[in-house]
Amino acid sequence: MIKQIQFKNNKKQTLRGYIHIPKKYNTAIVYLHGFPGSCRGTSPPRVGRDFMKLGYLVLRFDFSGTDTSDGKFEDKLISQEVKDIKYAIDFLYKNYKFKNLILAGGSTGAIDAALYASKDKRINKLVLISGVSYLDQAANYDFSDRQVKDFWEKGYIIYKSNKGKNHWLHNKKLKKQFYDEFFKLDIPSSIKKFKKPILIIHGDKDPHIPVIKDPLELKSFSKKAKLKIIKGAGHQFKKPKNWKQVVSSIKKFIKK
Repeated sequence: MIKQIQFKNNKKQTLRGYIHIPKKYNTAIVYLHGFPGSCRGTSPPRVGRDFMKLGYLVLRFDFSGTDTSDGKFEDKLISQEVKDIKYAIDFLYKNYKFKNLILAGGSTGAIDAALYASKDKRINKLVLISGVSYLDQAANYDFSDRQVKDFWEKGYIIYKSNKGKNHWLHNKKLKKQFYDEFFKLDIPSSIKKFKKPILIIHGDKDPHIPVIKDPLELKSFSKKAKLKIIKGAGHQFKKPKNWKQVVSSIKKFIKK
């Protein structure tokens, strides 16, 4: 069963998303979407569908300022996305009964997950998919040279969606404050504070984040971190065989 859900964050904004409910479950997964994506993008629906079939309760939602949720896209901050996570988990615990909680995220969602996990004792395990080790370096992955130039000269950038004029992201403004946080937030120290198991998954053909650097550095931040490299996989694991490996790796990690 898939249900639409909503809950309030610390700013009293309504965040919206979906919950995938199997007939029986004792483990819940909160999956965080990437940037500038949404919970209706490529990976979140797949995570919900496939892990519900495996008997996991899955919550995916739009961060504030994204697609169906309240808030302006132009005012987005990574630090606010991190705050939103607490209220998603609060919603789960208020409405569903389960024994274990897995926090997972893809791309920028992995950044959010890494920054938040140590703040919440309710989280049992952490899954980081296509993540980065240092945010200041990640700015080069998320923004083109032209966009960085616009940030400095105009104070904002304008997104043009390749999915058409009716796509929620088309013509959306994003202020420089979002970019500035890439040089302020600290992933290594956050991961070092999380003393529970971590699974890092990365494709060796990821064109955005070098496999020879970020995943290896991420693993070095925690003695409880395990790294799974998926051969032939890109940033979003679009090939069915690659995605099956992602699902299988997470399933094994959760069961251990």
